[in-house]
Amino acid sequence: MRNRLYLVLFLALAACFFWFLWASAAFAVPDGGLQLGSRGGDVGYLQERLKEAGFYPSGEMSCYFGLTTYLAVIALERAAGLTVDGVVNEPEWQLLTGDVDFNNPLISTKLRKAVIGYYVEDYPGDRLSYNSLADNGKHIDCIVTFSFLVDRDGNLNGEAGEGVDLAGRMNVRSLLLVHNIGSKIDTETAHIVLSDTKKRRNLEQNILAVLRSAGYDGVNIDLEGILPEDRENYNLLIRELKELFKPDGFLLTVSIPAKTADNPADLWNGAYDYKTIGRLADLVMLMTYDEHWFGSEPGPVASVPWVERVLSYTVGVIPRDKLLMGIAAYGYDWSATGGRAVTWREVNNLVSWYGNVQWDNYYSVPFMEYYNEEERHEVWFENVYSLRIKLGLVEKYGLAGIAIWRLGFEDESFWEIVSDTFAN
Repeated sequence: MRNRLYLVLFLALAACFFWFLWASAAFAVPDGGLQLGSRGGDVGYLQERLKEAGFYPSGEMSCYFGLTTYLAVIALERAAGLTVDGVVNEPEWQLLTGDVDFNNPLISTKLRKAVIGYYVEDYPGDRLSYNSLADNGKHIDCIVTFSFLVDRDGNLNGEAGEGVDLAGRMNVRSLLLVHNIGSKIDTETAHIVLSDTKKRRNLEQNILAVLRSAGYDGVNIDLEGILPEDRENYNLLIRELKELFKPDGFLLTVSIPAKTADNPADLWNGAYDYKTIGRLADLVMLMTYDEHWFGSEPGPVASVPWVERVLSYTVGVIPRDKLLMGIAAYGYDWSATGGRAVTWREVNNLVSWYGNVQWDNYYSVPFMEYYNEEERHEVWFENVYSLRIKLGLVEKYGLAGIAIWRLGFEDESFWEIVSDTFAN
């Protein structure tokens, strides 16, 4: 009789447990927070944080959100006075990652919004970025030096350059940009390094060594063309760098391709897990440009409807005060022989020579056509009018500021609009 009673009680408890699992799944939180049934590296990271905070029992991290993790989250929420639902969203992460400052840790801005510029030397003696920084440092809060290429062993090839020294003299912070772009985007190198723990850790240690020796304030990770299969490996890189930087207080920033939804299978942007990146990075540079590019059909570099769709999605998964909207100081010139990039300055010269500038009301950007030796050219670009509209989107969506690609492409009129729009 007693055994039968135990059996009934066991079955009743089991039924309650499975009903509980079903109910939790049925009432999933819309923004996709971690909850019962979630799996993967994010859950493992959550369990580590819960353990450090004294809410998760000792033992192996399972990377599965089961009953043990659920009860630990419930205990955390009760202790902190949060809504007790067992779902991990931003409030829970803020408690568990106290090292993360959600109030823009980078800058006491010179204007109302942060202004960051990519600093590039395309060839020996290229002074465009240097001169732009020298002339406009009073508006610039930080430069990102496009100078260190990663190889297949996780080593870095490059040098800091004189821009870092100039930035220091002008009260401008500097970030080391790590990239995989030589003659083209090197997807294979990124895959080899990210998927091999030894090589990934070597890259992380090399980044730390350069930061310590060259006077940088932090890093910008700009690995592009990452394979969808490396999504979790990329998350691991960002997570491991975050932990590695703690003792020195170096900043961790990331440049990511623009997208309007999360499709992990997408060949161009599926590897970039916005939610995880937004939680771990101090700042995120959103590349809201190259909607059309020199290898595509002619069209806007960054039409306003497209940029708005990108921002509408992104602010739902990345804190607004970590987001910097990418601003293109260039356009593209297409002809029958192909396309090429043209700087803001070059476009102004084309306009002076050929005129015929038109405005597209739907895209809210200018374009023009001209003939050179009987060959038709179509040019889509940015000007002071389209720039002002885009800066207005920074205000509308409450973003931290802008990231300009690249310093030296622009002219004085560009900075007049930026300083006027973001004046204190």
